[in-house]
Amino acid sequence: MNLQRYFSTFQGLKTENRLNRVVTALLVVAVAGEAFYIANRPQIVTIQPWTLASDAQITKSDASQSYIEAWGLALAELLGNVQPGSVDFIADRLRPLLAPEIYHQVMDGLQQNAEDLRDDRVSMRFEPRSVRFEKSTGLVFVTGMSYVRQGTSLENEQHSQRTYEFGIRIAHYAPLVTHISTYEGGPRTADVLTREKNKRLKAEERERDREADRKHTRMERANLVDHEKEADSIAP
Repeated sequence: MNLQRYFSTFQGLKTENRLNRVVTALLVVAVAGEAFYIANRPQIVTIQPWTLASDAQITKSDASQSYIEAWGLALAELLGNVQPGSVDFIADRLRPLLAPEIYHQVMDGLQQNAEDLRDDRVSMRFEPRSVRFEKSTGLVFVTGMSYVRQGTSLENEQHSQRTYEFGIRIAHYAPLVTHISTYEGGPRTADVLTREKNKRLKAEERERDREADRKHTRMERANLVDHEKEADSIAP
């Protein structure tokens, strides 16, 4: 078929017009769909946290591992370096970051610590050595050396390994702290907790086996005594 001759006819012009309207409608739908996708897709912001060397990405409700680690490190340094007069400053910096479910608990704990630090003139400083994000639990662990002293003299300063543990999620492009814990020693990751649980279960199992052996020994001794008494009773 000669398409040029076909479209030169009146019927061809009508058909061509309908085809143009269909194509135009499809283009409008495609453009509208693209505009809707662009308007509703999560906006990704790339930043470079001052606490880490690598870039970090953040959206309205999520963030990259490096961003979570950066905030964990910043929080550990905030909470780990405390002077008797700096607790109020720390509370003011921490207050807007806390999730409602832990807000009162953390604020009450800071207030109590503030009173103890002022009364005992205790100062703390923290030197971070490692930052670790655990994807399975969403927790970030900051481990380092903690130094505690009373008064201004460094002679009585004590040090120990300490870990700060945080749960951090993103809400409206901002970090929200959902969990705070600190303890001596290394990070209590899921693997560590599992090993400790298995170790405890094995210890309990060994203790049950020993108790069963002791019970069996007591029963054997009791049976032996009964046999001896029975033998004595029937002896001439």
